[in-house]
Amino acid sequence: MFFCKSIKHRFRRIPQHRMYERHRPRGIAVVMVLGLLAITLAISYATLRGQGTTAELARNNSRAIDARVAAQSGLAAAIRKISENAWGGVETTLSSYVTNNSQYRVTFTTGDTKLASTVATLTADDQRRIEYPFQLTIESTGYAWDPLNAAIRSEHKSRCVVQLVRKKMLAEPTGWSLLTASNVYQYSNQDAYVQFPVRMNGTVTLLGKLKFCTEYPGNSSACDAYLSGLNGRALTLGDYRPFPQNLFIKAAGQDLTTMTTMLALDLGTPALDPLLYASPPSHPLTVSTYKLYPGGKDYTVTPLPGSLSGQTLAPDVLQNPLGIYGTSGALTIQNNVQVTGTIITDGSSGSEIKVTGTNVVLRSNNLPALYGTSQTYQLPAAIAFSNLVIDKAADAQINGAAMVWKQFEVKNDNNTTATKFSMTGNLITDTLLLHGRSTWAIGGATWGSDRTLFTLQSVTGIHYFPDYEQSLRGFTVKPTLTFSPDSSGVKPHWHDWSQPVYQADPADPGLKWEVVRWDENQQ
Repeated sequence: MFFCKSIKHRFRRIPQHRMYERHRPRGIAVVMVLGLLAITLAISYATLRGQGTTAELARNNSRAIDARVAAQSGLAAAIRKISENAWGGVETTLSSYVTNNSQYRVTFTTGDTKLASTVATLTADDQRRIEYPFQLTIESTGYAWDPLNAAIRSEHKSRCVVQLVRKKMLAEPTGWSLLTASNVYQYSNQDAYVQFPVRMNGTVTLLGKLKFCTEYPGNSSACDAYLSGLNGRALTLGDYRPFPQNLFIKAAGQDLTTMTTMLALDLGTPALDPLLYASPPSHPLTVSTYKLYPGGKDYTVTPLPGSLSGQTLAPDVLQNPLGIYGTSGALTIQNNVQVTGTIITDGSSGSEIKVTGTNVVLRSNNLPALYGTSQTYQLPAAIAFSNLVIDKAADAQINGAAMVWKQFEVKNDNNTTATKFSMTGNLITDTLLLHGRSTWAIGGATWGSDRTLFTLQSVTGIHYFPDYEQSLRGFTVKPTLTFSPDSSGVKPHWHDWSQPVYQADPADPGLKWEVVRWDENQQ
């Protein structure tokens, strides 16, 4: 009984909840604590990492700002530098530290670099083309380094385009304005030969002895009849007198007959005027390069071969914006040649310019105007150390000034074709030789006989001897050689090629510029 009771007691039913407690795994709390700890560590790491990234982004942003500020500081410094006389020019660079960890580096390029590939295709009167050589692209690159790691660097580019404010050109030599006040100015005491048919529409100054009508007629009565006929027909049939305007010549040393004829026939006003005496500037000899402004690009003068034929030469806005051409020795210009710019011969004794062809035009190039003015200046079309010769049967024009240190000669002696030459501008020369037509050299006796026959028919026939000779012998009254001043208001300018064309105004500390465009961080 006792035994059974014990066994029953031993095997009595255990409560279910206690049975479950007995079988729960041990150490779960530790696992839970470790899990919570891991989560906490992960969140802490993420927080710390985020704070580190934020700090790194802040440093990166600070470097970017420092680089930009450095680049802009470089542009400001560059604009100030090019406005000082001490600027080294477009070939130089400019660099400086802004802070211990930032600096700039500046480069200069002639022209607006955005137009470099297309500017040559623009029309000649397009302001973008005209101003291109007077513009500078200034590019400033700013750098900023991480103060903790110099290998980490930020970079920023700032770029601006500035344009020269042209306020002053290099001063002209003493006497230049006097030389160019006349349409034709012979500055030496060499004999000047002038033979009709020729017409000089502006003021003529000859400091040498005038040899007038020495090739023909060779008969004084015929000469007087022809010249007085030109004077008489001027108002109704066309004014073809050789000197319709003022003629200034030295009274001393002149031929009395010439002086009397000139005065009697109203062909000019011979006068001695000391104010008209002026010495020519010196020839520049060999010119190989030139500058437009102090510190500007060196442009290379385009060398010309010994002869030109079938060519058109004009200023190159990228390589030769003023159209300056140089010769080595003599230059022969044949048919169909158009040159816009300035031809400068070298200083050798045989460095003449000889025009032998037809359809030849030498034209001065307009210089860009000075700030605030509308006055147009031109460099001479031709600067000849020796002679400038218009050969027989040539057909040529010169639009602009020509400076000749020896002979300016027009040969007009071809038997079949008259030489055609017109000049609009200023001729300044040592010696003037304007020849007549060989077909008109028929001898004094024949001219005298024609004069007699003209007188006999003049009452009922042709009223003026020049028209009579044109009818009888085909002598064209209208001159094919003409000289005229430029009525457009253009002024010829003389330049010293050892100096830039445009200069800083003495009232300024240096050149003046205006900002055309400003770009940030563009390629």
